[in-house]
Amino acid sequence: MRHNLVAYLYYLVRDMYAEHGDPRVAHLPLVGNLWIVLGLLGLYLAFVLHYGPRWMEHRDPFELKRVMQVYNLVQVVANGVLFVIGLTYTYLQPTFSWTCQGVDHADTSPQMMMTLYASYGYYMLKYLDLLDTVFIVLRKKNSQVSFLHVYHHGGMIFGVSIFMTFLGGSHCTMLGVINLLVHTVMYAYYYVASLGALKQLLWWKRRITQLQLLQFGYLTCHFLLVIVRNPCQFPVFIAFIGFIQNIFMFSMFFDFYYKTYVRRQRKVTPESQLKGS
Repeated sequence: MRHNLVAYLYYLVRDMYAEHGDPRVAHLPLVGNLWIVLGLLGLYLAFVLHYGPRWMEHRDPFELKRVMQVYNLVQVVANGVLFVIGLTYTYLQPTFSWTCQGVDHADTSPQMMMTLYASYGYYMLKYLDLLDTVFIVLRKKNSQVSFLHVYHHGGMIFGVSIFMTFLGGSHCTMLGVINLLVHTVMYAYYYVASLGALKQLLWWKRRITQLQLLQFGYLTCHFLLVIVRNPCQFPVFIAFIGFIQNIFMFSMFFDFYYKTYVRRQRKVTPESQLKGS
């Protein structure tokens, strides 16, 4: 019985990918094959949650400052360039809708193809983002491998792989455009902080979390638009998932923001400030 269910699900997914996959990007690596994506995510989770910490248990932390500085610079440049390209070929074009952008696999115009290839570049950056967690493990900062951190990185790869396979150039594009902007700012902060300017940048760190909250809040409204009114016939089920997912992410980031900046600040009483002065 179990074998039959697994086989049924396998052929169901295979047929769905074959029938509804976007032929414009089907030739690109890591697009259109759910099993490879899940396999890579499985390797990521196995390393950061089990094998990596176990391997590092009796080793000294790696000194990765220079490596991470180069990594952060690459992220700033890549995210910044793709943000400019993505915004230019989508929401700055009169033919691209802010309120309801449908799925059209037949659109092979130069504008749309540039959008798709920029989206693919964004998809590849989600795999590069996984190095964030790998660096944490190699530096033995395992307390930073939180549920929010791992869920966000793994969930983004799975979600963007679905977007690239079925929904390229559609209403979901806004998520990538905003996320590219947020990551440009975030990795710029990481790079500057690595140069020893951390104390001067503490205010920036809080603003990045606020920017992330703004991102999830706007995307919640963005997906709600096509649930309430859907003239472009965007898949409502996908919009509903996007709506719920962004509410979930907003709530988790808000919980982090409240515990880190609001509740902790309240604990700094006038008496404790006097003692520290």
